[in-house]
Amino acid sequence: MMFADLSDSEQGKVRDVLNRLLEVNLLVKDKDREAYAVIRRHRPALEAYFRFLGWELTVDERHECVFLYIPDGRLRRRLDREQTLWLLVLRLLYEEKRQGLSLSDYPMVTLYEIRSKYETFRLEWVNRTALDKLVRLCEQFHLIEAMDEDNRSDDARFKLYHTWMYVVQADEIAQLADRLERYGAGEEGGLLDEVDEAAAAD
Repeated sequence: MMFADLSDSEQGKVRDVLNRLLEVNLLVKDKDREAYAVIRRHRPALEAYFRFLGWELTVDERHECVFLYIPDGRLRRRLDREQTLWLLVLRLLYEEKRQGLSLSDYPMVTLYEIRSKYETFRLEWVNRTALDKLVRLCEQFHLIEAMDEDNRSDDARFKLYHTWMYVVQADEIAQLADRLERYGAGEEGGLLDEVDEAAAAD
């Protein structure tokens, strides 16, 4: 067995990491330092384990995050319209904000900037209850961290983690902006037809 030589304590830590990655396929060092350390310690074995399953484990040490890619989408989470638009708008903002930052810095965005991006694409803004749920969704997937107690204020700040790079690939950003524009204009065959491809939060 791949992890049989580990102590009971270490086996438990590896088991917890495996379950975490199967439940939520993104992980950030700043959010879970112990899990990140376990993955680094056992990286070759974990990569071999997931490769056997036909999946790909990416340990991005440059940006200190982890991504588990499951190509057949078996564990993919189905997103509704509101969730999809929120994720794609934030992905665009992440790309814009990270330009010129050092690797040690995370892009920051305010709720006002998010709402303004919705207006740019003529998208309907979310209500207060939906906003709370969308913030929790992104926190669960280690995509953002709310920096203020009141997430509903225009001045509310959100830290954007580098895991956004794995939600939509950089070379798809221009296509993403085009799909948002077409969707905002109400054209048929727009964004929601491609939701599974554009927002792969598994």
